[in-house]
Amino acid sequence: MKKIYWIVGLLACVIHGNAQHSRTLLLKNATIIDGDASVAPRKGNVLLRQGMIAGVLYDSTVAADSVIDCTGKFITPGLMDAHVHLATMGMDHQQAAERTTDSILQNMLRHGITTVRDMAGDAVFLARYSRLAATGQLLSPDIFYAAQFAGPGYFELVGKGSRESADLGTTPWYCAITPQTDLRLAVAAAKGAGVTGIKVYADLSREQIAAITQEAHRQGIQVWSHGAVFPAKPADAVAAGANSLSHANDLCFQQLPGDTLEISGAWQQLYKGFVLDTSVQISLLKQMKEKGIFLDPTVFHAGNNKMENAFIITRLAHRLGVSVVAGTDWIYPAKAEPVPLMEEMKLLVARCGMSPAQVLQCATLNGALVTGLKDRGLVRADKKADLLILDADPLKDVTRLFSPKIVIKHGIVLKIQP
Repeated sequence: MKKIYWIVGLLACVIHGNAQHSRTLLLKNATIIDGDASVAPRKGNVLLRQGMIAGVLYDSTVAADSVIDCTGKFITPGLMDAHVHLATMGMDHQQAAERTTDSILQNMLRHGITTVRDMAGDAVFLARYSRLAATGQLLSPDIFYAAQFAGPGYFELVGKGSRESADLGTTPWYCAITPQTDLRLAVAAAKGAGVTGIKVYADLSREQIAAITQEAHRQGIQVWSHGAVFPAKPADAVAAGANSLSHANDLCFQQLPGDTLEISGAWQQLYKGFVLDTSVQISLLKQMKEKGIFLDPTVFHAGNNKMENAFIITRLAHRLGVSVVAGTDWIYPAKAEPVPLMEEMKLLVARCGMSPAQVLQCATLNGALVTGLKDRGLVRADKKADLLILDADPLKDVTRLFSPKIVIKHGIVLKIQP
């Protein structure tokens, strides 16, 4: 079992408060892997101050209060899973949910995950965890989360017979959208619940997707759409200018005839003799590239559900220059066990035509950008000091990212012991 230990002494033995942030720490003589795949790894030093990267330096004689000798080691940005759900199950048993979530978050951190994008859940629960993580009161990745907007039919369907789903569609974070909904107020309420983005989910028309996207962007938050929203097609979310589309396999629905989709019939067609027309996908992906829309392909999820076209579409997206993020939409273990993000990244290398450096960018820089974050995802000055120190080169094997020797979170040094 891997355990996390504070490294005592590196920052004046201070764990609590801000005293440690007034001091400097030099990560000396490492191979620095930037997070941008176009930047070649280079030998250098990383200076940390006040929870931030103060500089990437090539003079190892720079003065610092503490030094970690990283000779023979590799530094990367902390990882990000851009598609998790931390607060969708078991919310009617609060204490049990908190115990499970605490364990999941610590397991994420010990495997190098320092940020997550939660794609809809109980915002009251998530807001508390997000605040504790951001203020350093909890050993956890930073959490950025979405409000789920969908038609009332969707919430009625998923809420049948479920005690904990009684509020679905009636809260700012689970919001049923009808033609009468005042979107200005709905988006403002979601912002008030602390969300970073709106998850456009299901049972919405192209006109509704366009209106939601316009209002969310006007109020300064992101829009993260399912690939197919039913009855709206993938091209409708692209035309609306959503910031990302989730689930590469959903893009298959674009080639079905008609301007709208009927959900059960569409899925039946996909599983019965469907043949992917890549010309349709190429046209759609080119539009995504032109608009700067990210693809959140969730290929591990797709493979586990026999959705093989997801790999073809993701490979096409990468070839065409669409920015791809690494997200799992999969259950995380509460025990100290391997995490699904490792499987996602392995598949992006093995089956989607990406190099390890490109996949690392999917899980660092691209994950930050799709979430609207400019303060992380790169090993550069003025970025958050969320870093991994590794014993072996992850550009030869991405699984090495998930066995960090040291995780640095907000400038706090955590040593991972096997």
